Amino acid sequence: MPHSLLVLSILAVGHCGQAGNPTPTQPGTPSASPPAAASGWLSTARNQIVTSAGTPWMGRGVNIFDTRSCNACSYEPPSAAEVKRRIDEAVAWGANFFRLTLESYSASGGRVHWKGVLDDSAYVAELQEIVRHVASKPGVYVMLSLWVDPTLDANGWPTADTVAVWRRLADVFKAEPRVMFGVANEPAANFDGSRDATVWEAMNRVVEAIRAAEDSAGAPNHLVSVQGTRQWARVLDYYVQRPIAAKAGINVVYETHVYDPSDTFQRRFEDPSRQLPVVIGEFGPVDEPGVSLMTLDDCDRLIARAEALGVSYLAWTFHMRCSPDLLQDLSGGGCGIGMSLRPTAWGELLRARLLRYSQ
Repeated sequence: MPHSLLVLSILAVGHCGQAGNPTPTQPGTPSASPPAAASGWLSTARNQIVTSAGTPWMGRGVNIFDTRSCNACSYEPPSAAEVKRRIDEAVAWGANFFRLTLESYSASGGRVHWKGVLDDSAYVAELQEIVRHVASKPGVYVMLSLWVDPTLDANGWPTADTVAVWRRLADVFKAEPRVMFGVANEPAANFDGSRDATVWEAMNRVVEAIRAAEDSAGAPNHLVSVQGTRQWARVLDYYVQRPIAAKAGINVVYETHVYDPSDTFQRRFEDPSRQLPVVIGEFGPVDEPGVSLMTLDDCDRLIARAEALGVSYLAWTFHMRCSPDLLQDLSGGGCGIGMSLRPTAWGELLRARLLRYSQ
């Protein structure tokens, strides 16, 4: 979620109805899968993420930007060192999970350093450096997520060109157990759910391509996160009835973004997590006058509910100028390289919770 105005537009459309808990009957119904043979690989088992030993795994952490830094670094040289510095700080807060948001634009975008993984080898090398740094932290994982990418369509849905991006990423990171893949950012529009099947097909095609690339390389299957089919990734209802079918849905997790009051939590992630392995990919406080949005108290409640259910969660965002921010803006209007990483009130709340649960 790049800014609160996007959240405001979402809330204006209202909440979808509760889907209930139908029993999945499609071929893609998640099922128990054997733990990966090598230590460090995660997999899915019914509605859980599990370690290579078969024990439940739970991720607690933050969204963090690549070297493009949410439009903050468009005219400064990219710095993987700064991303790594912020990762170190978040780990000190107690994070064991990052969603690394990948940001690239078309050639006509006019931005410096912002080509994608298909046409910028230096950028790929930066991503590899960042992933190696995450992997150096005991028990810490990172989801590579296409946040802004020219291959996504106007509604944020993956296209045939997105498949090529994921083939490349699956090949680059085929031997890295600490990596997960996040297909897209936030599927928009489709407010009434009439095009849920279309979004599902687009997500399924990407998962098929990733699995084909992994299998061709003889690599284990990484966790792949597919995002809610509507309302900016909020709604998982369609997946409850029809989980991803590619390779029987093994090692697929289902990602929702929650910027709503606590009375929506049951619909957003509590009910779906009883049947699917769910990840809360984004959440955070949004303050808009006259509109019922997510408060700090709601964020606190979300963390408590996610902890009780064993649902992984990622706070938005470990940044100073891409609200809702966990860090104060002490950058002087620049990229923030080397700035003091001082938490906002939102950051203070999250840090206290992460430190509590990581003990």
